[in-house]
Amino acid sequence: MKLQPVAELHSASAVMAFCKLLTALVLILSCGGALGSEVKSSIIGGQDAPRNLWPWMVHLNITDGTKKWRCGGTILNNQWVLSAANCWKSELRPSVTRSMVWVGSYQLRKSSARFMGLNSYMCHQEFREMGEGSVNDLALLKLKKKISSTVTPVALPMPSDTFDSSSECWIIGWGNIGNGVPLPAPETLQQLRVSIIPQDVCKEKYPHLTDKQLCAGDLAGGKDACNGDYGGPLVCRTARGFVQVGIMSYGSCGVPNRPGVYTRVSSYVGYINGYINQDKEASAEV
Repeated sequence: MKLQPVAELHSASAVMAFCKLLTALVLILSCGGALGSEVKSSIIGGQDAPRNLWPWMVHLNITDGTKKWRCGGTILNNQWVLSAANCWKSELRPSVTRSMVWVGSYQLRKSSARFMGLNSYMCHQEFREMGEGSVNDLALLKLKKKISSTVTPVALPMPSDTFDSSSECWIIGWGNIGNGVPLPAPETLQQLRVSIIPQDVCKEKYPHLTDKQLCAGDLAGGKDACNGDYGGPLVCRTARGFVQVGIMSYGSCGVPNRPGVYTRVSSYVGYINGYINQDKEASAEV
């Protein structure tokens, strides 16, 4: 009978040890670290995209010869890519010969991409930084060689298309999951459903906003693009499928009341087509 308190003490100690272990496991699971499991949220608040759902999405691996940075882009046809001018602004001194476009990527750490060299890039001639962001934030990239396999280009909006907070819209990219926090290996393409924010509300947040820009995200915060996503698309569903409504330009990486700002693609469709169709027109004249 004198041993009973000792047995009870051992039993209590075992229970306490088990509870501590269980608590530790819960914390590990909540951080996405149990048994080597991957962190699933990216962009800011996103999820792994299904493979092949966004076939026109490309990764831009940009360098000045010393440092590297990443942006997103979309395939317009077999030789042209659409992105943001802020990824290619002159003070960054991007190298055309050393920067690459990764076509067909899904997980950046796995060899599923075709690496395409650049012939040239062109920022919109009226691109400029204003306030905390930039305007006319659009760049066209011409590939050195045409994409040989069948490529699915992104669809651009038509004049009859209208989009608002009720539209089904998504952003896609391989950017950071938070300020200074990179997407973990294997760096799987991320997607996030977002809402277009009314223009008057957006302009309250960003007084320098123009009619050639729009906002999307969540005013409560936690759903946004971040570093590495810029240049990538905001796409919305139409009766004929998804079309690119915006180009990721700048934002706050999910800070409340600071939604992401996007270049409004519909304002530049004529400009885009004027350049990417030059080769076709030249061929027709020969």
